[in-house]
Amino acid sequence: MYQKQDDYDEFGDQSLMLTEYRPRRKNRRPVLICFCILVVFLTIVIPVAIVVSNRRHGSSGFVAPECPSADERERVDCYPEGGASQSRCEARGCCWGQPSTQGPPSCFYPVNHGYELVGGLQRTPLGYKAALRRLNTPAMYGGDMQNIEVTVEIQQDYRLHVKVSDPKRPRYEVPEAALKRPLATTLAENPLYNLTFTSNPFSLKVTRNSTGATIFDTSVGKLTFGDQFLSVSTRLASSNLYGLGEHVHRRYRHDLNWKTWPFFTRDSSPAAGNSDNLYGQHPFYMCVEEDGNANGVFLLNSNAMDVTLQPGAPDSAPIVTYRVIGGVLDFYMFLGPSPENVVQQYTEMIGRSIMPAYWALGFQLSRWNYTDINKLRRVVQRTRDTGIPYDVQYGDIDYMEDTKDFTYDADLFQGLPDLVQNLHDHGQKYIVILDPAIGNTNRRDGSPYLPYESGLQDDVFVKNADGVTDLIGEVWPGTTVFPDFTNPTTVQWWGDHCESFHSVIPYDGLWIDMNEPKTFKNGSLTGCGDDRWNYPPYVPAIKGKLMYERTLCMDTLQYWGRHYDVHSLYGHSMAIATHSAMRRVFPDKRGIIITRANFVGTGQYSGHWLGDNKSAWEDMEWSITGMLEFGLFGIPYIGADICGFLLDTTEQLCQRWMQLGAFYPYSRNHNHNDFIDQDPAVFSQSMIDSSRDVMMTRYTLMPYLYTLFYHAHVAGTTVVRPLLHEFPTDSNTWDVDRQFLWGSGLLISPVLTPDTITVDAYFPDTPWYDYLTGHEVEGDYRGQTVTLDAPLNKINVHVRGGTILPTQQPANTTVYSRKNPMGLLVAMDDSSAASGTLFWDDGESIDSVERQDYAFANFTASSTELLCEVVNVPLGGPTAGHWADLRYGTVSVYGLALGTGTPTVRAGPSSGPLQTVATSRVQYDRDNQVLLLTDLNDMDLKITSSLRVTWG
Repeated sequence: MYQKQDDYDEFGDQSLMLTEYRPRRKNRRPVLICFCILVVFLTIVIPVAIVVSNRRHGSSGFVAPECPSADERERVDCYPEGGASQSRCEARGCCWGQPSTQGPPSCFYPVNHGYELVGGLQRTPLGYKAALRRLNTPAMYGGDMQNIEVTVEIQQDYRLHVKVSDPKRPRYEVPEAALKRPLATTLAENPLYNLTFTSNPFSLKVTRNSTGATIFDTSVGKLTFGDQFLSVSTRLASSNLYGLGEHVHRRYRHDLNWKTWPFFTRDSSPAAGNSDNLYGQHPFYMCVEEDGNANGVFLLNSNAMDVTLQPGAPDSAPIVTYRVIGGVLDFYMFLGPSPENVVQQYTEMIGRSIMPAYWALGFQLSRWNYTDINKLRRVVQRTRDTGIPYDVQYGDIDYMEDTKDFTYDADLFQGLPDLVQNLHDHGQKYIVILDPAIGNTNRRDGSPYLPYESGLQDDVFVKNADGVTDLIGEVWPGTTVFPDFTNPTTVQWWGDHCESFHSVIPYDGLWIDMNEPKTFKNGSLTGCGDDRWNYPPYVPAIKGKLMYERTLCMDTLQYWGRHYDVHSLYGHSMAIATHSAMRRVFPDKRGIIITRANFVGTGQYSGHWLGDNKSAWEDMEWSITGMLEFGLFGIPYIGADICGFLLDTTEQLCQRWMQLGAFYPYSRNHNHNDFIDQDPAVFSQSMIDSSRDVMMTRYTLMPYLYTLFYHAHVAGTTVVRPLLHEFPTDSNTWDVDRQFLWGSGLLISPVLTPDTITVDAYFPDTPWYDYLTGHEVEGDYRGQTVTLDAPLNKINVHVRGGTILPTQQPANTTVYSRKNPMGLLVAMDDSSAASGTLFWDDGESIDSVERQDYAFANFTASSTELLCEVVNVPLGGPTAGHWADLRYGTVSVYGLALGTGTPTVRAGPSSGPLQTVATSRVQYDRDNQVLLLTDLNDMDLKITSSLRVTWG
């Protein structure tokens, strides 16, 4: 805890050199205040001075390393680039000792490495400031700062900000244009955390004040702050660590056994399943403490980095080590205390996620290279003929003329505008791909390529290190230049061409790819300069260990800074520019953007897919972890390529993947040019039937899914979430990542292995009902893993007791399903109670939430009745034919115990007389306690009216 600036005591312990800040009673006498000031002087200044005067120095003049004698699992690697020898290690001022087991390093930090506090802590209006002086030890990679500053801001009761920077000269930081930070103006009143400072070597410890759990503790690994190498280590509260991306993490809970994960956006396929850095950079993790509380830690830094996870000693706690090659150490900590609270607090800071258009939740179909317009027409028609709901068709780079943006091949794809109009006539949408690289050659007919010519005129392309010439690389169109999306002029240029192209091909959304950025040549056509940006003294554990491998030279220049610093912001800045362009193309509609490269906060502008996976069972399995992680990262509109992108799929794999993919928030089947067709229509009738059935389930539940996206958009909650988010005190849930939830109420348990007709599913201690039948899970299942039947045509879906889900009669597209009657599915908990919500707008207006032009209802149920309380109605109220002029046609109640005989059911306005529901519309299964009310359409149960339904 802490005190206001005029209300704190400082206590010290000379033996530990600790300074803790704790509350005291108000109105003490001035003499006591003077005494406290003296205590500060004695406990901070004098111990530092004593330690300095008594240090041992080696022959080199440096402080002799004091090597730790603790468990070797506590060692922090002092030679992370590899190739350490005893002489090299000791020349670095580090300790040497061969470990007895695999994992711990041979070269490790001494206890007297880092910085010391100079002059005591300073109080500031928002917290503390500390001036630090570097201890006299050898520099690891050169350029170590002798004097640095630590700023601590008590921003919110649940949020702490700690920043380590150079007070003498500004260093690169993620610009506000990329990510706006919350500005605290007053000290938080009742923080959930305590702060403890150690003066020499300096460290900071953050603990939860209610339990003492460690949130952040830098005493384990000593602080390093160099020009191109910054490092700090911290302890975790437990081994339950989640997040840190983008990589293939085969399990949701991290393996802490000496794993190193690199961060640097890269076009690297997740199909390998290794530790390669992938398309996004998200240095954020969540830790679930042993009592079920949760905390989150975020490092705001866009430079290349790696993070090492190690177990720590058995009587201690796991350790996380950050190594960053630029910028500053800018940490934010979130105290929860629940996992959902942590995500809400994190997204409050980085920006809430987009509210997707309703149609963007429909099933989507794509392929790289449909060959020509006739093949594309056949695919569209055969998919329609299956009756599988199908909202969106894609155009990959094959629709373009010579793979150039803002063109289409008028020979192979002659009539493409007419096909797009046909899609629109059938209630469907069309999304086109755009890559960032712009060809610098003329069109096929010899005419100038306008995007390049206008880009030259507007000076929008990334510059070489000379700041004058444009970097030339090679991508799909051949030789190319690269727009600098961080430049406001480029944003205008990009919007101009998006707007102009829409008048040619009336697309509905944009898919942006290759924006890590990816090139086919390392750096540029002429290579890269031999300088400290292209060849820094430390290269994180990135794929290839070459900074400019398959991307731009690091010394190229952009508006936001040198590419060395802003590389991982390239896709993020392209998403921002594309979002701006879409606002111009669709000034009143949301549309949708899907990006491959991404950064912290990209979820405000775009969704993401998990990249170039392969048609393999393991990739399908890993996609669940990826989906859960992007929920943590604030990008809930997420999914993987259904049936796999690389390699030939099989019918069984594709059938199971269509089942799983029906529950991806972003549900798209996409595959590679070189492999067989995998749109569901090419398979057997049984596969088609299975895919249609599961997609009909998705479309039935779409009002619930859309409502989850509303809550994510306004409150930062997750859409897809792991069981541990709902049951954090149940330690069995901490490892569950082969099942997942939609919101709090729907549990999905897919089959993820071949030739399998059962699935093991864990059910936390609450009622769970089969979604299709309403039957409660059989036997003693609560808190147990149960084996469920899962024939090839079935995915197990269960409704949690205590939940009310809004539903709608499905159709082949959302344009038509949105006109159908709504429904409610009520699942009772052990107290015969349930609750839920419904958000409903026109499905596409940009500002419907801000203008409050939507319907919103709260649902509650008990053993005797269901109440629908409408708390917001659309502007002007719904008239005939209005998008909110809908009625409830069905009500299903699971786990409802009623007496003998046919139940009497009444329904109507909550404040008026109720009508009796005809017995022909009432079905009650007493054995399974399921009540079904059907054909209610003519009872005028409007979704915009508060309603009451009773039974008994």
